[in-house]
Amino acid sequence: MREYLRVTIRFLQPLAHGRTDGNEPEWPPSPLRIFQALVAAAAARWNERQMLEHAVPALNWLQNQPSPEIVACGGIASAVPTQLYVPDNTADLLVASWRRGETDHTPKRTDKVVLPTHLDGEAVHYLFSLHNSDSSHLDVLKSAARSITHVGWGIDMVVADADVISETEAHRLEGAHWRVAQSGGIALRVPKSGTLDDLMRKHQDFLNRLTDEGFKPVPPLREFDVRYYRRSTDPEPRPYCVFTILKPDASGNRAFNTPRRTRDVAAWIRHAVADVCESAGWPDFLPFVHGHRADGVGPNNSENSRHRFQYLPLPTINSELNRVESIRRVMIAAPVGFEDRINFIRRRLLGHSLKWEGKEIGILNIQPGKDWVRDQYTGSSSIWTSVTPVILDGFDDHIAAKTQKLIRKTLANAGITAECDFEWQPFGFRQGVEPVREFKRPEKLTGTMVHLRLHFKQEIRGPFAIGAGRYRGFGLMVVDD
Repeated sequence: MREYLRVTIRFLQPLAHGRTDGNEPEWPPSPLRIFQALVAAAAARWNERQMLEHAVPALNWLQNQPSPEIVACGGIASAVPTQLYVPDNTADLLVASWRRGETDHTPKRTDKVVLPTHLDGEAVHYLFSLHNSDSSHLDVLKSAARSITHVGWGIDMVVADADVISETEAHRLEGAHWRVAQSGGIALRVPKSGTLDDLMRKHQDFLNRLTDEGFKPVPPLREFDVRYYRRSTDPEPRPYCVFTILKPDASGNRAFNTPRRTRDVAAWIRHAVADVCESAGWPDFLPFVHGHRADGVGPNNSENSRHRFQYLPLPTINSELNRVESIRRVMIAAPVGFEDRINFIRRRLLGHSLKWEGKEIGILNIQPGKDWVRDQYTGSSSIWTSVTPVILDGFDDHIAAKTQKLIRKTLANAGITAECDFEWQPFGFRQGVEPVREFKRPEKLTGTMVHLRLHFKQEIRGPFAIGAGRYRGFGLMVVDD
């Protein structure tokens, strides 16, 4: 049976303040953060303040291990930032003033925004898979772990330990099990070969930052990798790509009315995808791109209908007004496991024209870098609402019990298995979302249309759309804060 080296961190207060490179709250703490804590603890444990020696072989071994599984208690980032003012590091410059009796001078204070993560437990476990020959460094790592005093900010006090546990014991650990994911998830930094040397280099640079020529800035850590982690209970997210729609002369963005044009934009992007895919010789071109049976007669049957592209016009979410507005972007999503096809589409649709009835409507441009609007559809949340109506697989006859049954069927057909409660109504739940009667529905989709708000028991990640129109832009869900 497999065994694991378990490094356990227990927070002494129900808060954590660690941040990612983007200054966002980080939970769970990254494996690199724990490795850095072990290095600092080893320096203190064996009183090697300038250069590590005793623990180097054990730490070198650890940094070369595969990225660990993480078992962590729940953590929710605070929604309300707190502004603090802390003394600047230039307080020593006041000594001369105080010696002259100028005691009214006070240290300069710097503003600091605090956005803690609230914990519903205390423990985070890091599980490194062991082999028969991996026992020689365990005693050193245990001693170093027991000398860790904080993880994250200096106020994030912890106690820590390390031991060896069995696979059965690992499965029994309480908390969410985070594992390295092939796609999706959260980005966490991890150590790699060379991380320890770079940490010691950085420490030496810090010790020698004051020179006869003045202050020398300390270069940041360079030797580490990034891995994407996802909870074992989270469904693997669909791969996707997002394009902005430019005017035909590329002079600016093109906007389309959401209620009247959702079905049309979805049709235009489907035709563009068909243009670039038909010549690629895909054996499943008709079902995957158009949603038709391989023989071209009729739509896909229920057995294989999920194996196709989704064409999802994205209404803009105005961040200042918190309002849903016109369509300026479009997303193409594929089933799980078809990342290669999304990459194919992403490369070939860049600069492609959108045409309808022989007229050029716009040009597709890949959405670069960070995009707040896109993140509202691809982020993680426990509450999601529809920005385009959900078309149910049938008619509810204005009977609440029948509506509930159809909604549950709709969720199941879309592959949503997570437990959730829901509300429905003919009007939008978010400002700017039009009533269902204002939307021009796709042809041949005649079921009852409703707006939905879904309340999941835990956070799930987008993008996703539900209902009979989920492949043509209807039933599109957005994060609800």
